Amino acid sequence: MRKRKPTRAEIVRRRRAARRAASERLSRPLPPMTVRVEAGELSLARQPTGRARRRYQATLALPGARLRAPSLPRVRVTWRWFSLALVLGILYALYMLWASPMFYVNGVEVYGQERIRAEEIQRALDLDGWSIFWIVPEEVERNMLLAFREIESVSVSVSLPNRVTVTVRERQPVIMWQQEDGYTWIDANGIAFRPHGQADNLVTVFALSPPPAPPATGNPDTPAPFISPEMVQALLSLAPYVPDGMPILYDPAYGLGWDDPRGWRAILGSPDDVERKVHVYQALVDHLAQKGVQPSLINVAYPDAPFYRLER
Repeated sequence: MRKRKPTRAEIVRRRRAARRAASERLSRPLPPMTVRVEAGELSLARQPTGRARRRYQATLALPGARLRAPSLPRVRVTWRWFSLALVLGILYALYMLWASPMFYVNGVEVYGQERIRAEEIQRALDLDGWSIFWIVPEEVERNMLLAFREIESVSVSVSLPNRVTVTVRERQPVIMWQQEDGYTWIDANGIAFRPHGQADNLVTVFALSPPPAPPATGNPDTPAPFISPEMVQALLSLAPYVPDGMPILYDPAYGLGWDDPRGWRAILGSPDDVERKVHVYQALVDHLAQKGVQPSLINVAYPDAPFYRLER
């Protein structure tokens, strides 16, 4: 009798049955095992091995088996990492502040000048191309006062990214002091400085020699005065009595005076008590005019003992 060949469906059923039986055997719990260990062989310490552990990957054909993915090292972010990032960020910011052309000065703004040109102040400062972080306003102000005697006060301010502002106040001249072939301007504090442009209503003084130097000020940033403030006030008080168009004369030997266009020289001496000397001088001029006397010199340096001199 010929043996019947199994059909394709029977072969599939047999394979499924074999797989179920294998899966049941794998899931069945193992029986408890008992291990005998001699007393002398029991040791709790782990015996070191000379071989390093290795991890292998294998392909399993068992149903329901899972492969373990390779583990990556876990990076723990602590405050040290945050501090390092903060320091690096600060260093980068400082580098950008130092190296970026955005923070380099390209022109200085000047305000408050009247006669001095802004270009002259900018040229003297020479701050173009400087980093804004290099500029110390106090030093710039001190250098400005030393370079320009005609500036009475100055204020320097800096602001990001590259702005420098200079505000100045110029000295106001009240006297034009002429001596030999040159002249200078003098303000109400007696400080002489270079003339700039034109100034109106100045009292003109023609000096035969320099006046005695007054005591220096205690401020090193303030220039020493050329004449004393008291002498400035005396010249301003004397100016209205001087004939129009005539300068006030200064001679260290005789003091202040002027040449009267009527033909004589008036001498008032020191700048003290100017108003009294002027009144004595006017009274003496009127007295000589009534008598028809033409003097060549009238001296009221000592108002209690004035005198005049006739032409020889």
